[in-house]
Amino acid sequence: MRSTVKVTSLMICGLAAGCSSEPSTSPLDSPAYAAALEKQKHAVETVKVYQAVPSNSLAVRMVMSATCGSDSVLTGADESYVLTGLKVKAFSSGADGIAEVVIKQLPDPGRHCEGNVALGGTAKAFTVQH
Repeated sequence: MRSTVKVTSLMICGLAAGCSSEPSTSPLDSPAYAAALEKQKHAVETVKVYQAVPSNSLAVRMVMSATCGSDSVLTGADESYVLTGLKVKAFSSGADGIAEVVIKQLPDPGRHCEGNVALGGTAKAFTVQH
């Protein structure tokens, strides 16, 4: 009987300790992560892709983005990810447009991508004068 009371007491203490502990927080719930996602969303919506740099553009500059792909072959989702990176970099520099976008597979002699494809992109970023 005594051991049953001890075991029951330990179980109650364990449950109470578990219920009163701090909830685990995910980095995805942090305000900094939410702010970064909002900035990325705003950049994707704001920066337009042009075939060529418009003649009424100011402050033309190159932007670059690189990443490891999701697989050993280049996919449309990977290219979209690099394009998002180019838009975020352009937006961060004050641009509202990019043109002459080139996205391609990159060499990975150091095998940093561990079997996945390395890819990158370049574009000319600029501000369109209205």
